[in-house]
Amino acid sequence: MQCFFCGADVGDSHVCYNCGADILLYKQIIYTSFVFYNQGLEKARVSDLSGAIDALKTALQYYKYNTRARNLLGLCYYQVGELVLALNEWVLSKNLQENNPDADRYLADIENTPGLLSKTNSIIKKYNQAIEYCKSGSKDLAKIQLKKVINQNGNFVKAQQLLALLYIDEKKYFDARKVLSQAASIDANNTLTIKYIHEVKAALKDKNTGRRKKKNDTVSFADGNDTVIMSEKSFRSMLDNTRASFVNILLGIIVGLLICFFLVVPTVKDNMKDGNTDTILALNEALAESNSKNEGLQSEIDELKESLSAYDDKQDVETSYDNLFAAQNYYSTGDNEAASEYIQLVTKDVLGEQGQQAYDNLYSLLSPTILQGYYDDGNSFYGEENYESAIINFKTVVDTDESYDSGAALFLLGDCYRLTDQTDLALECFNKVVELFPNNKWGRQAKVYIAADDTELDAKVVGE
Repeated sequence: MQCFFCGADVGDSHVCYNCGADILLYKQIIYTSFVFYNQGLEKARVSDLSGAIDALKTALQYYKYNTRARNLLGLCYYQVGELVLALNEWVLSKNLQENNPDADRYLADIENTPGLLSKTNSIIKKYNQAIEYCKSGSKDLAKIQLKKVINQNGNFVKAQQLLALLYIDEKKYFDARKVLSQAASIDANNTLTIKYIHEVKAALKDKNTGRRKKKNDTVSFADGNDTVIMSEKSFRSMLDNTRASFVNILLGIIVGLLICFFLVVPTVKDNMKDGNTDTILALNEALAESNSKNEGLQSEIDELKESLSAYDDKQDVETSYDNLFAAQNYYSTGDNEAASEYIQLVTKDVLGEQGQQAYDNLYSLLSPTILQGYYDDGNSFYGEENYESAIINFKTVVDTDESYDSGAALFLLGDCYRLTDQTDLALECFNKVVELFPNNKWGRQAKVYIAADDTELDAKVVGE
């Protein structure tokens, strides 16, 4: 340990031999910092990341040069999806201690992960946009943005908490419980997550359980013109006193059954034998008639299913009109991004003639914004090497406009096919790019891929 005043090495002494400064209190402060660091480490090991973050912050308040605590704090931030805060801690740790292999390794991992920073920037923008949607009352759009954030970063606890809060507000407690369980698996003792979980459990308990009926401890019965009320215990005592009478009655019932069995049953069996044939014939006719009716009903059910299949997974008329009006209002205020989100929630088929015309007019105006959104999402997935999701977004753009962004969308779609070993589809896209844009950078790169594929094919033929 070094003296805080002159920087000399003081070892285990409480007094600096170089300058004579009393460093006992200074040592106690440093030891306290490491005590909180150890607490944070233990909490991090059991996934109590919120408790670990609080303990590590306290450790750094006592001694800011505790780089072990700072590096661990960065890891905790990274684990809950706060990459920016993690980078701040690691960069600061590197500046405070130049020889810092842990911080060097963490920063190198970030730099060597392709597209991580751009992905983080996209996540932050979508999360902030979701917050703005919540403030303006656009909860549906907020949920869409939060789901995108969670799909891109499954450890973003704040996004999961906000999505759960929206579900709770809509009384969708099962969906909220699912999201909160995921958040709790990342940060086990997060106070806000636990608070929401308790609220969801209480709501589900009130919903699924009824009030217990109060137990009735009295018995009432009529005695002539009077009604006698007595306790249940007294009633049971009365039953016990009359048990002998019930035994006699039971014996009488048994004797009667024996008489029926030996005298009445044989006669009934003889009569049943004579009527069995007629009964079987009647049942067969009824069964045939029932089968015929069932076939007719089944055909009607199939027709109804076919007529209703067109409306599967579609919104009702009222919801579609609400979303259409919302899209028009946002477009009129100049918020094309929100308008494009709402118009994509509209089910056109359930609208009337005028509604469909209004939908088509507005959709044509918002088409550039919608395509740009799909194109941006495709680029994000492409940078994350999630090529299957990128294909879905780029194909949506290309199906609408093959020449979008001077062939960029078409080329990137082909490259996604190439990277997922769908060679025929990739060559189809590359040839189309060369046909439409032979001289720009996308066309030139497409020619390179086509030539490379032809070379590989020639090599295979020669080998054979």
